[in-house]
Amino acid sequence: MDDKDIEYAVKLYQNQKKSKTGDYSYEEFAYDIREHLSRRPSPYNSYDPISLMSQTSRLWKLLEMSMRELVEYSKLDMAKFSRRFCIPYRTLQAWCDGTNPCPIYIKMMLGEILQMYTRVIRFDMNGGRL
Repeated sequence: MDDKDIEYAVKLYQNQKKSKTGDYSYEEFAYDIREHLSRRPSPYNSYDPISLMSQTSRLWKLLEMSMRELVEYSKLDMAKFSRRFCIPYRTLQAWCDGTNPCPIYIKMMLGEILQMYTRVIRFDMNGGRL
């Protein structure tokens, strides 16, 4: 998937979460991405299904991950994470506590910096590393 496909996937995720009141599953997400890619003109609609499934899975896990899980994934405590990424500590604390939602674009940038969806990682849905 290229950057436009990832942008499409994030917008799709946001819209579906709003419209379906949180009942959007990974299977529906993956199906919608495959449908989107199949509508692209050739030669752009040819993609490796295994690679697509892997990328879609990693992207889904990042989008579903809480900010606290993202901080834990970085193996930094909140103070160090705050300093490293120049995020005010109180803002980070509010995101981790769920007081304020972290914008998806921030999670995507942090995921890119932490190389969460550009390299192969294994992370279960409960937030623990496999």
